[in-house]
Amino acid sequence: MIRFAKIKEKIINEITCKENSNQNIALSLALGLLIALSPAWGFQTILAISLAALFRLNKVLALITVNISSIPPLIPIVILGGYQVGFFLFNGYFQTEVPDLSNLKTLGENYLQYALGSLVVACCISSLFYGIVLLIVRTYRN
Repeated sequence: MIRFAKIKEKIINEITCKENSNQNIALSLALGLLIALSPAWGFQTILAISLAALFRLNKVLALITVNISSIPPLIPIVILGGYQVGFFLFNGYFQTEVPDLSNLKTLGENYLQYALGSLVVACCISSLFYGIVLLIVRTYRN
């Protein structure tokens, strides 16, 4: 059973640790979110740990946000968001009908559209998230 009190305590310890700069905290969390929203399904955890280690970021904080896309109610939103943004990039307008994305054939036929759209969504949301987290951490830390 997951103990949310322990998870909350671990997050607070990582954020309040003097060894982590404000920028490192914000970048670590934004990296995890970037990977969570990217089309790297199945490789997200490994990718988050590897990139956090490569860029000398906090691996624990990156792992916290990379798991956001694993929350069941968010999965269709992440997929549909990437699919719609990709459709917009290729066609110049959003699709009015919601496609049947539960059908793997439909998703496979439009994978390039989905992948490009989800990368754009991931970059935009993680950049915004980085700025918000950095502002919060600078305000309340130290």
